[in-house]
Amino acid sequence: MGKAIRYQYYVEGEDEKKLLEVLKQDLRCIRAGKVDIFNVIQNQFTSMRIRPLKPGTVVILVYDTDVDHVDILQRNIIFLQKQNAIKEIVCIPQVKNLEEELVYACQIKNVSELTHSHTKKDYKRDLIDCNNLGIRLRKCDFKITKFWSQLPANRFGVWGNDAGKIKLE
Repeated sequence: MGKAIRYQYYVEGEDEKKLLEVLKQDLRCIRAGKVDIFNVIQNQFTSMRIRPLKPGTVVILVYDTDVDHVDILQRNIIFLQKQNAIKEIVCIPQVKNLEEELVYACQIKNVSELTHSHTKKDYKRDLIDCNNLGIRLRKCDFKITKFWSQLPANRFGVWGNDAGKIKLE
């Protein structure tokens, strides 16, 4: 019997972490795995950070593309490629950020419609605090096929978009 594949997600913030937990558990439209907050655009991986990874782990990097700084991401990918425990690196660019991805994948004009926020500023807090996010996503006709389906038009495009490797629908 082969070893089970483990998935390790690295996301930018609490709002992405909350959404991924809902996509994994409530909507069951992405592969199950551990989700950690680690901004791969701003922070460099270290041996200590990846030490807990078990052999055969697929690392999924979810990052915004609304900046034009790719140097740290490039160094992170090169570093991860050299690690024995890592089976594969999956790059998922958010075009341009999580809010725009949600608007693109749902039948909404503004992300605050999803969370019923009074302002766009309140949206992140409201998303993190939302206890029925899966239900709200369904009501807004969320489509996993549209979510994370675009390729960034800037320098992040060189890494492609591997989201299809973790989507279940």
